[in-house]
Amino acid sequence: MPLTSTPDEEPFVDDLSSDSPESLVLDIGDDIGALILYADESCLGREIDVTPVGHPHSHQIHTMIRRRRSVDSEFIAGVYPELRQGTYTVWGLDEGALAEVTIGGGRITELDVGDCAGPGSDPGPSSR
Repeated sequence: MPLTSTPDEEPFVDDLSSDSPESLVLDIGDDIGALILYADESCLGREIDVTPVGHPHSHQIHTMIRRRRSVDSEFIAGVYPELRQGTYTVWGLDEGALAEVTIGGGRITELDVGDCAGPGSDPGPSSR
């Protein structure tokens, strides 16, 4: 269980399971936004990278596509909880650019990437 505290406080114990809807925290405000990347079931367990536009593909900013639950529904998505505002390239499983998305400070941006592969690509099995 994660513990959180400041020097003069007792630690707060987060006893929520990691797959509960309450387990997701988005750290947005000022020039920081978040991205929710919706995907098909074929992407479950795969990692999707994003980089600022113009930067080469890297694995520095990435998230895993997971099954998530809200109060009344279930969906498949990756969540980037803390991105500096700007435009990002979303990289597909085929290592090609899948989409560009603009993140606004203090906002949640949503993007559906389907099968996580670029047009005409076969995502195939993951090597990660």
